[in-house]
Amino acid sequence: MKKILLFFVVGLSVLVVAVVVGLGIFIGPIVKAGVETMGPKITQGPIKLEAVRVSLLSGSAMVKGLVVGNPEGYKTSQAIKLGTASIKVDPLSVFSDKIVLQEIHVISPEITYDGGLKGNNLSKILDNVNALAKKDEAAVSNTATAAKDEG
Repeated sequence: MKKILLFFVVGLSVLVVAVVVGLGIFIGPIVKAGVETMGPKITQGPIKLEAVRVSLLSGSAMVKGLVVGNPEGYKTSQAIKLGTASIKVDPLSVFSDKIVLQEIHVISPEITYDGGLKGNNLSKILDNVNALAKKDEAAVSNTATAAKDEG
């Protein structure tokens, strides 16, 4: 019985370590894919990202080569271009009410304002983000109401 329990504990420990190491290795590509997949649906414009690096242990993250394109109807191709941005947080603060940012670095930011009588690109992107957020709020509210009615 003790051998089975010991085997289970060792196996579980190895599995946890493998998941943490795998997450540490693949979190950057996962975030990059998520931004490039979901970002255009949120902003209604193309988004490209060259690289993402995340270190869970040190609490640091870096984004390189972010380009947020304009929604349809604007003359310029991009609204925001970012060379590199990095942050460092106190890793233990993530589990508290306040997240402590130790460093923020932004290198080579470019913001293109494309405006006219009907508005501007930056406001349109913000409107697109807010519209999706309101849809999500409504969906959560409807789900909560339905659950309350069933219970």
